[in-house]
Parts: sequence; C-alpha cells; structure tokens
Amino acid sequence: MVVVYTIYIFDRHCECIFYTEWNRGRSPLSSDHSTGGRSEGSKEPANTAHAVDGTGTHLSGDSQRPLVWPTTATSTAHRVSLESPRNIAMEEEAKLVYGVAFSTRNIINKLNSKDSPQGGNPGGFMSFATNTYRLHYYESPTGVKFILTTDIAAASMQPVLEMIYRNIYVEYVVKNPLFNVDPLVSSPIENDYFRAVLNNYIREISSTTTTA
Repeated sequence: MVVVYTIYIFDRHCECIFYTEWNRGRSPLSSDHSTGGRSEGSKEPANTAHAVDGTGTHLSGDSQRPLVWPTTATSTAHRVSLESPRNIAMEEEAKLVYGVAFSTRNIINKLNSKDSPQGGNPGGFMSFATNTYRLHYYESPTGVKFILTTDIAAASMQPVLEMIYRNIYVEYVVKNPLFNVDPLVSSPIENDYFRAVLNNYIREISSTTTTA
C-alpha cells in the first residue's frame, strides 16, 4: 500500500494553483513528523486527514475532505495553517517544493544533453527520494506541473499522475466553462468536483497500489 502525503499543481507561470494533503501528520514536511511520522507498524488508515466544512465543522467518515490551498476563501486558507502542522508558511513551502523539482529537472535535462530553451522535461525526470519521502514529478504538454509526495517505498507514480492530469484535471478543470482560461493570469482551482474526484482516486490507490 502506498502512502500519499501531498499533491501540488503549478501552472505555466510557476504559481501553485492547487494543493491538498493526506496523512499530513505522517509526512516529513510536517512539523510534528518526529512524533507523528511513518512507522513500519502503523495501522493508521491511508485516508486520514483533517477536514472541515464551510462553517468550520469537522467532517468524518465518507464525507471527509482534506484541506486545500490556495483559495479565495481566506478563512479556509487560515484553517490550513491552523489545522495542518507545518514547518513554514504554505506560500514558502510551495515555492521551495517547486524550486527543488524545477532545479532537479533542469539538472537532469543538462546531464542528458536535452536542455531546451522552451523548457519542458525532455530529460525524463520522474522522481527522487530522500530518507523520509519520495517526490514524483509529471509535466503536462501544456506546462502544468504535478508534484506528488509519498512514502519512500512507493513505486513509480507516473501512471497515477498522468491519470490525474488527463482524466481528472482536464475533465473537471480545463473543460469547466467557469475555469479562467486567460494564459496570463494564475487562478486557484476551486472546483468541488475536481477536489472530490481527486480525493476519491487517492483513497482508491492508497488501498490498492503496491510498492516496489
């Protein structure tokens, strides 16, 4: 079983337009990782998450939804910082995650002599691992970047990220008539259908994906 910690989606302007989390207390990015981190004998369900509805009421069971960021609802953004333990502000965390992935991608491109002034991922960067987590990277043909963090034992998540892009992001965000299609403006993804389908999909793979 794979343990999924977080997902970040960045647009072509390098702005984080969506973030959500599962098992944040068990993630190495969490400030309480030393006490709430992953352990081999842990029996905590893979879909555990802090969740609140629009009134601030905590949700549980099948209706549970993980917190999301960024959002135009400032109260929700405030709850992200309160409910989810983290070492740094969410804005700074997103910038650091993007910077690490972007730099690693560029280094791999150069080492493979496939660096391009148009950017992209011709070198085929897919993931890297530390001693506490694995970061998976997928870049769409339109320059949208998906970054997923999991436990270190997770196998390649490229099929998962491609599935999220093609069957969830495209279907529920790009094809949404209310989605801001202005290529010069970054807008957060605030589509409830996208959030719900993504959450259900992560729950599904967390209970069925094998490790390698």
